[in-house]
Parts: sequence; C-alpha cells; structure tokens
Amino acid sequence: MAKKRPTKKARPAAARKAATKRPRPKAKVVKRARPAAKAARPAKRKAPAPKARRAIRPAAPAVNAVRALAQHIVDLTATHNDEAAFALYADNVESVEPGMPPQYGIDALKQKFAMWRSMTTDSTWRARTVCVDGNTIVIEWQSRVTWAATGQQSDLNEVAIHEVDNGKIVRERFYYDRTAMPS
Repeated sequence: MAKKRPTKKARPAAARKAATKRPRPKAKVVKRARPAAKAARPAKRKAPAPKARRAIRPAAPAVNAVRALAQHIVDLTATHNDEAAFALYADNVESVEPGMPPQYGIDALKQKFAMWRSMTTDSTWRARTVCVDGNTIVIEWQSRVTWAATGQQSDLNEVAIHEVDNGKIVRERFYYDRTAMPS
C-alpha cells in the first residue's frame, strides 16, 4: 500500500485571500460640493468675440463718401431730379453709352439727359444691386420705360459703372440691350 500524504486542513476562502492580499495605500478622498439643481445652475456664457480680429481690420469711416454718393445717384435717378444730378459730376466727365462715341463735359451730359427725356414720356427706375469698391460704383438698374414715339412700354435693364475722383463722377459707362429701345 502506498503511503498517504497527510491532508492539509481546509482553510476558509476568506482566510486564503487575506493571506495573499497585499495592503494597498489608502487613496485621498476629496469631497466635492454637490451641484445645485439643474434649474438653479447659471446659463453658460458665450465666448467673447475674438479681439485680435478687430485689431487686424482697420476701422471703417463713419460715413463712406463714395457709398453716400452711390445712394445719392439712386435717389436722384428714382425722382428724375436731373438738375441736382448734374452737381454730382466733375466738369470734365466722360460718359459712354453703348454704340455711341464717348461724350465729355457737363454740357454734353446735359444734352444726353435732354435727349433721353425727349425719347421717353415716363420711366420708373429701381436699383437692384449697388456695389461700391474703392472709387468705383456699380449699379444694376431695372426700369419700366414708356417711349414717346410709340407710347409702348418696355422693360430696360442696365448696368451703370461710375468712377469717382475727389467726390465727383469723372467717368461713367452704361451697358444695356439697345434692341429694347425703339429704333
């Protein structure tokens, strides 16, 4: 018969774990204040606008003289105030219409205005778009014109480009479809 080994006395599981467990250092407990109810929390603040961006961009003048002139052109055209419009032009203004040679000076401009008034009995003008870039004004016009020769009405779309120097219009160019006008 084989020799029997002496049996170890069974130890309870808790005792076995305790014998193999190493002591852990105690963690520091930091007590935090409990947050208040959600309704009582203050609303999150929006981040302020970046101030560096403001410093990079130069401040715009309070009133841009060229923009004011553009608005003046729109207002005078809509009210058909030709005499006040002449004050917006330099003495040596150049005016170019499609299919016509350039005209120079205030007197030529007055003749052009008179020719337009003799061609039409009524017209309404609306500025669809007004753009100002540096010393250039671009106005996209939409108009309804009654022609004196026929009494017919037609829509006339036009783009006007005005170049400004020292607060006065020194050059203007007009672009429109001449076939919309009676011959």
